[in-house]
Amino acid sequence: MSQLQSPRNRKFSLGRAAPGLLLAALGIAALAIAQGQPFRLAGGRPGPGFLPALLAGALMGLGVLHALLAASIRRPDQTPDRPQGGSELRVGLALSGAVAAFALLLPWAGFLPAAWATGSLALAAAPGLRPAAVLAGGGVLAGLAAGLFLAGLGLPTPLIGPR
Repeated sequence: MSQLQSPRNRKFSLGRAAPGLLLAALGIAALAIAQGQPFRLAGGRPGPGFLPALLAGALMGLGVLHALLAASIRRPDQTPDRPQGGSELRVGLALSGAVAAFALLLPWAGFLPAAWATGSLALAAAPGLRPAAVLAGGGVLAGLAAGLFLAGLGLPTPLIGPR
């Protein structure tokens, strides 16, 4: 179980906070790109800038939250003389890859495959999950996202296939 360190014993680690800061920077860049697209259409339906702005806000918030928590939580198996190596890099690469996969796959493959790849890569960042659970969980997340954004909010994006 993770424990919070007292403020005077806490030492900020940029290496542990870097994945969260990278996600927040990607969110800021995505929000800047999305500003050129209308957030809402004339009929009140979500416009082409709705989903990018929503995802950008989520990336920024989760990135900052991750950076703050990573700097203040000490794992029991991690001591100053025996740091846990590589896991921060793996998490950062998996989460950044999830963002990139969605951006690259959405126009080419459609919403469902892009969401499945994104969900699977995000779940791959979690330690201890088996590959079958990662792929199945990615499918469940993709189905929920498609239900919310395409069916519920009426986002004008194809479920499968190019735009």
